[in-house]
This record gives sequence, C-alpha cells and structure tokens, in this order.
Amino acid sequence: VRVAIAGLVGYAAVVYVLLSSTPLGWLDALFLAALIELLPVLAVIQVDLARDLAAERAQAYVTSAVTILILGVSSLALGWRLVGMEGMGLRIEPERIIYVMSWGAGILVLGAATLWLFLVLRKRCGWSESRLVRELLPLTRREKGLYAGLSLCAGFGEELAYRGYAIPAVIVAGASAPVALALTSGAFAVLHSYQGVLGVVRTGVVGVIMGAVFLHTGSLWPPMVAHVVIDLAVGFVFADKLVS
Repeated sequence: VRVAIAGLVGYAAVVYVLLSSTPLGWLDALFLAALIELLPVLAVIQVDLARDLAAERAQAYVTSAVTILILGVSSLALGWRLVGMEGMGLRIEPERIIYVMSWGAGILVLGAATLWLFLVLRKRCGWSESRLVRELLPLTRREKGLYAGLSLCAGFGEELAYRGYAIPAVIVAGASAPVALALTSGAFAVLHSYQGVLGVVRTGVVGVIMGAVFLHTGSLWPPMVAHVVIDLAVGFVFADKLVS
C-alpha cells in the first residue's frame, strides 16, 4: 500500500513538473509520466501480488499482449502528434534499408551476447532466475503460439512506447539525448521487475543498446525487429538455460 501511495504521489509530482517547466501539454505530460514513473511502480507492486502464474500462463500472455498493444497504439497516436512519424523513427527510406538492417543485426549480436554474458555470470555467482520468469516460460504448443504473439506485440508496442515516443518526448521536455536514454532505459528495466534484480539489470542493458541505436540511426525499425527476435530467442532458444 505504501509503495502504491508513493507511486501515485510521485506520478502527480512528475506530471506537475512536466506541465510547469516543459512545453509538453496535458496528454503528453500524463502519458510520459505514466511511462517513466507510474507503470514501473505498478510493475514492482505486481510482483508482490502475483500468485499461481504457472497455471495461468495463457491468460498472462493474452492480457500482457493486449495491454502492450494499447500502450503502443497510444504512443503512436501521441508521438505522431508531438514529433511526427520521422521523429518517432517510423519513416521508411528505401535507400537506407541496408544501413538500417545492419544496425538491426548489430542489436541482435549485442543482445545475444548480453543474454549469454548474464547466463555465465549467473552460473559463476550461483544466481538463479526469478520464480516468475521460470513459471512464465511457455511449455505446451498452445502456450508457445501465444508466447510468439506476445513477443510480436512486445517488440512493437514497447519500442513504440519507450524508444519511439518516450525518448523524443523527454528531449522535447528539455533533456539531452543521453539523459533521455538513461531515463527511459531505467524505466523500461524496472517495468520488467518480475524478472528479479538480475533480469532488471539485463533488460536495462539491452534497453540502452536499443535506445542508443534508435538515437544514432533515427530509425525505430532496428530496435523493434531485434526486440521481437530477442524475445522469441528467450522463450525458444534460451529457455532451458534460464530454468536450469
């Protein structure tokens, strides 16, 4: 309860600061504050409330996918109005396709290296994945199909929210690109609190990589595609190593 109250107070404070000291309007202030403060706090609270998820994996996948899609569509609508499609990195330029694809491949290499590094660290330090991570990995064919759908939704929805919208919005609010990268990557990491401390740090590192590529290339497509592939790899390639 205390964490929830603190989260709401913090959310109101962030909204006030954004409205009083930045050019952002009401909708952007409310939404950006939710992305960087309220949703991460709720994610922390949700970890304590979660029970018996092993028997409800399918429901968890569907609920999460719908929530992320709503988040992504909202980010697209607000971002389009705030900075336009080009500002969100959604413009497709045929002459830059190879360049953009190469950066997408680079994210995949760095993402895979990050996952492997944390697996090695976990083994050497005697750490283990959180109970929720182990229980949320798909087992049956139906669950694997739903998980694949969730991976698609997460790749597009979360990237639209935390890279395509949040980074430009924080910059419009007056912050530098490095500050925007750090702030959004931190919020994105805490949003994955169900993965435990190890998973939060791991997600933060991957988030920084994706955000940096977005800022460098001006394109959201490499992070989006890489996010989908990495999520699929976690569920289908690294799953056995995560639960071992």
